[in-house]
Amino acid sequence: MFRSSYEKIPDVQKIAVVRANALGDFIFALPALEALRGAYPQAEIVFLGRGWHASFLAGRPGPVDRVIVLPPTKGVSEPPEYRDDPIEQERFFETMRQEHFDLALQIHGGGRYSNPFLLNLGAKVTVGLKTPDAVPLDRWIPYIYFQSEILRYL
Repeated sequence: MFRSSYEKIPDVQKIAVVRANALGDFIFALPALEALRGAYPQAEIVFLGRGWHASFLAGRPGPVDRVIVLPPTKGVSEPPEYRDDPIEQERFFETMRQEHFDLALQIHGGGRYSNPFLLNLGAKVTVGLKTPDAVPLDRWIPYIYFQSEILRYL
């Protein structure tokens, strides 16, 4: 079931955004990050990405307030055949749940691996993309492979 809503989520103070890819992928996500900043100008936007995101975005103006580096994670920051370290994963998610995200946004593929990851953050509301084999989020749109990435994220 397609589940989407154009209504703004009320009382959003802190937003997590998952996108742990390379530079070109980050550039495609920038219009969506800017739109998110426009929709929630007072919220803190926390980008969950790779180590290079933290160093690249440090001290730069833009829609992201801070970066948290993901641990190596199967299908998110590592290939699907990677084996997660369960202790490292649990530590990470416990720390993320203490962030008390109001909104968590997944713009990292169709959600097969990234949607369960997003749900583990413990955000009040989850939003993102979904292929038929992915678990649904609170609000989602279908991931269509042959679609402009920029438009998909917007």
